[in-house]
Amino acid sequence: MTYVLRRLITQMIPVLFLASILIFASVRLIPGDPVAGAIGDAMGNTDPEVYEQLKEELGLNKPMYEQYWIWLGRIFTGDLGMSLTGLPVSEILWNAIPASVELAGLAIIIGFTLGLLLGVLAAINRGGFFDWFAALWTGWNIGVPSFVAGLVYLIVFSVWFDLTPVSGRVPLTEDPLRALEHLALPSLALGGIVAANISRFTRQSLLDTLTEDYIRTARSKGLTNRVVIVRHALRPSLIPVVTIMGLELASILSGTLVIETVFTWPGLGRALINAVNNRDYTVIQATTILLVFVFVVVNLIVDLVYVGLDPRIRIGQSAET
Repeated sequence: MTYVLRRLITQMIPVLFLASILIFASVRLIPGDPVAGAIGDAMGNTDPEVYEQLKEELGLNKPMYEQYWIWLGRIFTGDLGMSLTGLPVSEILWNAIPASVELAGLAIIIGFTLGLLLGVLAAINRGGFFDWFAALWTGWNIGVPSFVAGLVYLIVFSVWFDLTPVSGRVPLTEDPLRALEHLALPSLALGGIVAANISRFTRQSLLDTLTEDYIRTARSKGLTNRVVIVRHALRPSLIPVVTIMGLELASILSGTLVIETVFTWPGLGRALINAVNNRDYTVIQATTILLVFVFVVVNLIVDLVYVGLDPRIRIGQSAET
């Protein structure tokens, strides 16, 4: 608990604060006038009185530093402001979050499960079929961008074989089977890259661990290869892989921006892209700071997992690892 509080005070809060400043400033650098865009007159022929009135309603007539402090203060009260569409930003995010959670959740399951499985099988069958297949999978997913892979999956599984829907979403709570049909391709495109990276690092880490002296000692005692791998080699091999998993969670968050656009998935990524196109400052700020918050929380969880995997690591030391 002390470690969590220390991380919260010394790292998480400062990171979120600096991120909020960068996000707020960067949004203001987007070309175009959000007020004119909201009115629907990008040519600037709007009545000046109407223009100034809307600018005042949006709070864009105040100095930037004052706009920032107002926005930051509202976050702590749960008020994320109003979108240029007239809807509360919290409502937009609330409608988009379930779709992104479904997509990211299944992508994580596919990426972590398939990656660990392929990595372990490739290591214990070095030079064999699983090692060859893992290398092929890794080469495809790392060499091909996720949006290209998504388009290939769409053409093959949706167009050629008509096995999955081309686009759209059905909530898991309404119809799980139909929901999985819609989720299959975008989550595979997103999770495939994660599986490739995790597979590669798992294989190498396990092969390195199998050369350790204590592994030779375990083999000399007559233990079977399965017992040696499961009880003695696998757990310490996962320590560097956990770091990769934490980074891959971040890649999933960023990957949703592209995948949700390719598959017209109504999640946070698509909401953010639409907001950028419409210069909707409040939606961009709220969505981005939410993604940053998730990222720093994931980093904290990764540090805590280290201790569970290797008792030799102490909480006090893991803050620097």
